[in-house]
Amino acid sequence: MVKEALGDGLSLGADISYVDQPSPKGTANAVEAAKDVLDGEDRFLVVYGDNYYGPRAVSRLVEMSRRASSDLLIGAARVLDASQFGRLTVKDGVVGGIREKSAKKGAGEVIAGLYLMDQSIFPAIVKTKLSTRGEFELTDSIQSLIDQDRRFRMVLLNDQEWLGISYPWDLLGANRLALDLMESARDGMVEPGVHVHGMLHLSRGGVIRSGCYLEGPVFIGEGGVVGPNAYLRPYTVIGPGAKVGAYCDVKNSILMERAKVPHLSYVGDSIVGAGCSLGAGTITANLRFDDASIVSMVKGRRVDTGRRKLGAIIGDNVRTGINVSLLPGVKIGPGAWIGPGVTVGRDVVAGARIKR
Repeated sequence: MVKEALGDGLSLGADISYVDQPSPKGTANAVEAAKDVLDGEDRFLVVYGDNYYGPRAVSRLVEMSRRASSDLLIGAARVLDASQFGRLTVKDGVVGGIREKSAKKGAGEVIAGLYLMDQSIFPAIVKTKLSTRGEFELTDSIQSLIDQDRRFRMVLLNDQEWLGISYPWDLLGANRLALDLMESARDGMVEPGVHVHGMLHLSRGGVIRSGCYLEGPVFIGEGGVVGPNAYLRPYTVIGPGAKVGAYCDVKNSILMERAKVPHLSYVGDSIVGAGCSLGAGTITANLRFDDASIVSMVKGRRVDTGRRKLGAIIGDNVRTGINVSLLPGVKIGPGAWIGPGVTVGRDVVAGARIKR
């Protein structure tokens, strides 16, 4: 996925090389896999691939390294519930220790998955033992350096510079942050009779047909088609080759590449995977009657999403028949088919065939 998105980096003004991690043995093992590529580099950045970082996040670490040239750096963020992240103990901006995820809730500074390191990390990785999760943890390697009096300074990122992605619905928050920074573009075709209010990025080959009403920010990828007579509300992304057809309402949602919502459907606060096809009259309910926060099942336990509004999380290549209703917070596994007239009130496993 990363290779497909970035390629060799030339179009971005960069030169990108790729290193395979033969088997997923943890974050320390991933860094170790890049050892030969990093040979000769005095310092380098390590950035986790499963978080959102704003454009200033990396430059903040680089700027700090120039002011504190002898220190290594850990990007951090302050959150209200630190239980989902590795937690830092900090005094006067210097990291004294790292604690891995725990059930204990409460506010605190947590690891943002962004580091500035030097070659000293590699001997520490070699000595790192397998964790209780069965992985070689980079945080354990860093802790061993801290125990040897190697100084790591914290760089605190704000809520526009970092968002941790722990659950699928966190992508909606990351999407909001990214679209707030989006630049306007009209590289596709806008037919007469289209009303646009707010920021719109229409990519090459995209088409907005007559009668559509758009409230930005809205992003339409290459070859994306909207309308005629469709309504796109703020923080909506229509991926490359995706389609939203007549009399559809899409709000605060992400439609991946080639997803199709052809007609008479509502998609709100949802994620629709690549290659999906939603039949006419498919509705994603996104609000409970009691206005309470929506709960979703994750690995057999109920997780409070912290969201008053949340629709469906739909995997790749899912198909729904006509008049399908998806209740708030349900997740549909890749390749599942939902037959006509079905109301889905619980998660659906990958490849399932659900009939009325």
